[in-house]
Amino acid sequence: MNRSTVEVIPAPRPVSSARAEEFRLQLERVLSSPIFRSSQRCQVLLRFIGERAATGDTASLKERTLGIDVFGRAPDYDTSQQPIVRATAAEIRKKLAQYYQVAEHAGEPRIQLAPGSYVPEFRDLGELPPPPVQKRPLWLAALGGALVGALIPVSVYLLLSQASHTALDQFWKPVMQAPGPVVLGLGESGTYTLTGGAAEQLWQLVKKAPPGAIAASKDSVPVREILPMWDRYYAVGDANSVVHIAGLLEKQGKPYVIRGSSAITFDDLREHPAVLIGAFNNEWAMRAVGRLRYTFAMEGSAMVVRDHDHPQTSPWRVNEPWPQPSIDTDYAIISRLIDAATDRIVVVAAGMTDHGTAGAGEFLSNPTYFADVVSKVPSGWKNKNLQVVLSIPVVRKVPGRPRVLATHTW
Repeated sequence: MNRSTVEVIPAPRPVSSARAEEFRLQLERVLSSPIFRSSQRCQVLLRFIGERAATGDTASLKERTLGIDVFGRAPDYDTSQQPIVRATAAEIRKKLAQYYQVAEHAGEPRIQLAPGSYVPEFRDLGELPPPPVQKRPLWLAALGGALVGALIPVSVYLLLSQASHTALDQFWKPVMQAPGPVVLGLGESGTYTLTGGAAEQLWQLVKKAPPGAIAASKDSVPVREILPMWDRYYAVGDANSVVHIAGLLEKQGKPYVIRGSSAITFDDLREHPAVLIGAFNNEWAMRAVGRLRYTFAMEGSAMVVRDHDHPQTSPWRVNEPWPQPSIDTDYAIISRLIDAATDRIVVVAAGMTDHGTAGAGEFLSNPTYFADVVSKVPSGWKNKNLQVVLSIPVVRKVPGRPRVLATHTW
C-alpha cells in the first residue's frame, strides 16, 4: 500500500471518570450561557464533540463524519460545497473566546477547540501554559523605541483607511464576514402556458385579430389546458438587481450561488448568508420580513408598504398595476437582519414590482445612493438590524434614483 494514502487515526485517550464529570459540568455551564443559547447549531455540535471527548472516543471526530452524524448529511456529501461543520466549528471557537472574556467565567476550567481540529480540549487553569518570557537584547530595545515613532504615522494611516470605508461597506460587512458562499435567492414569476387546442386557438386569434380583439373575446379556456410555469421565468428588474449585487460580491471576492426561490431549502438558509430578491414572488423574502416593522401587503388590488407601528395608514402604495404595468413610482424595502429562525444574516431587496426590486439592487451596490441612509439612522446602525423604505421613480419602465423615505433599526 502506498504509505502516503494511509490515514493515521490516534488511539482514544483514557479519561478518568472524575475528570470526565468535570468536563461535562463545564460543558453544561458553557452551553447554558446566553452566548451559546443564541445558536442551536453550535450547541448541538459542541455537545456532541464534547461528549465524545469526555469518553475518549475522538477517532470519529472528523469533518465528514460529523456532517453525517450531527447535521444529517448524505454519506457522499461534498464538504467543500456544504462546509457546515467547518463554519459551525469556527463559530464555536469565537463563542468560546467570548465566553471566557466575561469576568465571571475567568476562573473556570477552559474548553478549547484548536483551529483545524474537532477534538475539544479540557484544561484546568493550572494546566494552561504560562505566557513565554523572552529576554530582549539591548539593541532590540533601542530599535523598539525607534519603531514607536515610525508606527505613529502608520497608525494614523490605518485609522484614516478604516474611516474611509463607505456606509455601504459597513452595511455589507456582516455578509462578507459570514462563513460560506452567499445564496442569492431570486424571486420567480408565476406564469402559465396553454396546451392542446387552447394554444392553437390563441395563436390563430393573435395572427388574425386586430389589436384589442383578444381582450374583447368571450372564448373560455379549459383549466386542464393551462399549465403552470412557476419555476422557469424571472422578471427583468429582479435579474438586474441580482446582477448589481453579484457584481458587488465579486468585487469583494465573496463567493455566491444564484438560485430560484423554489430551489432554496431551509437548510440552505441555515448554513449560508443569504440575499433574497423580490417580494410577492419570493416566499422566503416575505417570510423573512413578515414580522418586521415594514413589510408588503395587499389591500384589495393595491400593493402597499405596511408600517406595523402605524397600521392604520398605508401612504406608500401602487394601485392596480396589472395587467397594464405602467406606473410612475414604485416602492421598495431593504432589510438586513439576523433571522431568528436560521441564526444567519439575511439581506432582502424587494420592490412592489420588479421596477422597485431593480432600484433596490442598485441602491445596495451604489455607495453614493446608500450614503443617504447615514443621516437618517442612529450612529450605532452598523451593528444593528436595519430596514430602509425607498421611493423609486419609474420613467418608461426604467427605474431612476431611489430616495430614502423611512428607516428603522433595532
